[in-house]
Amino acid sequence: MGLSLPRISADLAEALGVLLGDGCLSRTTSRGRNYYQVAFTAHPSEFHYYETFIKPTIESSFGVRGRLYLRDDNTTRYHVSRLKLADQLIAIGIPVGKKLDASIPRPVRESGQVIPFIRGVYHAEGSIYHRYSKRYNTHVRVYDNLLTIQIRMKLRTLMTQINEELNNCGIVTNRLTEKDGVYTLRITNQRMIREFLDLVRPRYKNSPASNSLIHHARVAFGGPVAQPG
Repeated sequence: MGLSLPRISADLAEALGVLLGDGCLSRTTSRGRNYYQVAFTAHPSEFHYYETFIKPTIESSFGVRGRLYLRDDNTTRYHVSRLKLADQLIAIGIPVGKKLDASIPRPVRESGQVIPFIRGVYHAEGSIYHRYSKRYNTHVRVYDNLLTIQIRMKLRTLMTQINEELNNCGIVTNRLTEKDGVYTLRITNQRMIREFLDLVRPRYKNSPASNSLIHHARVAFGGPVAQPG
């Protein structure tokens, strides 16, 4: 009997996006046997998101149980050690070991869940902040009325694909840049930021700075930003 894969729902696609950003699928060998672990590491403020979304999504989709806890180094940690889960993730297209590159998994594309997948990547590696300028000798000037959306990763193919997917949806991004092996996607056009928020509908991180920016975006662009669900 072949390996069965779970249906790629919007929630699972989002969780896979988070996995490619904040997680890893690692393999160790002992006495000729391979052992796999799926591990996510995130900011402590994201514990609630992992508790209420990532953990139940992974466990209900793959039929596994994992451990979620706050580590002594003040990070949120969620890990699952199951060979079947590793085999399923590899079949889906998640790389093993240190992620040198990756792409949007084929099952995610075939299921039509690319946007929720991008939401997961954005949650893991994205940010929204006030635009600023370093052109001043004594201080950095912050523009309170202008926002920037940014996603930064080392995964060249994935970043290129995300940029193309957003462009295909009518989201005008700045030129994808690379420095020291890190690729940066930015959106600085204020109308495009609103359209990105309406399209991707990110679940924002639970930090005061992020929450204040959500409020600013809602006020600046008129009306609430839609949430996934």
